[in-house]
Amino acid sequence: MRDVQSYAVIGLFVLAAGSALYVASELFLPIFLALFLCVILYPAVRTISAIGLPDWCGALVVVLGLVGMAGLALFQLSDPVMYWLDELPEIVRKLEREFWGLRQSIEEASQATEKLKDMAGSGGGGAGDTVVVQGPSFLRQLANYTWLTMAQIVMTLGLLYMLLAQGRRAARSYMRRIENRSAFVAFMGAVQEKFSTYVRALTAINLCVGALTALAMLLLGMPNPVMWGLLAFFLNFLPFVGPLAMLAVLTLAGLASFDTWFAIASVPAAFALINAVECYAVTPVVMGRTMTLNPILIFISMLFWTWCWGMPGAFLAAPISVFAKLIYDFVIGHSENHGQPQATPSA
Repeated sequence: MRDVQSYAVIGLFVLAAGSALYVASELFLPIFLALFLCVILYPAVRTISAIGLPDWCGALVVVLGLVGMAGLALFQLSDPVMYWLDELPEIVRKLEREFWGLRQSIEEASQATEKLKDMAGSGGGGAGDTVVVQGPSFLRQLANYTWLTMAQIVMTLGLLYMLLAQGRRAARSYMRRIENRSAFVAFMGAVQEKFSTYVRALTAINLCVGALTALAMLLLGMPNPVMWGLLAFFLNFLPFVGPLAMLAVLTLAGLASFDTWFAIASVPAAFALINAVECYAVTPVVMGRTMTLNPILIFISMLFWTWCWGMPGAFLAAPISVFAKLIYDFVIGHSENHGQPQATPSA
């Protein structure tokens, strides 16, 4: 009976936590993003403080560098993005020419469906008045979303600076209030070290995937290979969905850039080969068994966090799952070690 009550309490807690994360996504998303970026960027602050500068100065340099690199990347990618936006009508026309027969069949089926609806509607009585409720316009929704995104970016950067500048001091003041200080420091230090290793390894792997994708697109003659490399780098953080989206985008880009089917197929095939080598050869070796999760758990985690926070949630799904797994492993291992009887020394 106690086990049933315990599981019931855990289930209620999970439901309450999930509801809170979904309802207050504007609050929790900047916090989680700032914590994730802090894990990646804190070694840079520690390196800067090693040369004699205070933490607040190192944090300021790191945050300004992050903003500068993001701005430079957006500036460099503005021309390629505009190029592909201009090519979008040509891509649509080319798809229509290639799949004209399928489109004609769909249009005929749609016309037949409309005729059936008209015949069914004409048999009824007089048509009643239709009330149409109009929501906010698309431009207003876009403006609201843009302002919300900008506010979340500002909150994330502000919290990231405070974590990088005051994180060490806050951790020291918190440690003074804990009784079993050495065990807690060892526990959190081990979890943080493993999680930092995972994040840095994942970032390095995705950088290699992006660089190889850019090189492959350059060799195949695709326009704007740097843009494809950056897109592959960012999308590879999304388990399952990112590589599939990259394959779809590269297929459309190859269809717009080449005329022969062999050249068109070579573009997504090159990325599929790079992704297969990364998934089945590089990542298992680099990550090891201690940081490898069940694909089913990763997929469920991605569904949950995407439902909560959209695309940023999908981006954070794998790191959050790995962090939770590390804490679970350390807690279980710590309890098992304390539960084992101590060996008595032999006489």
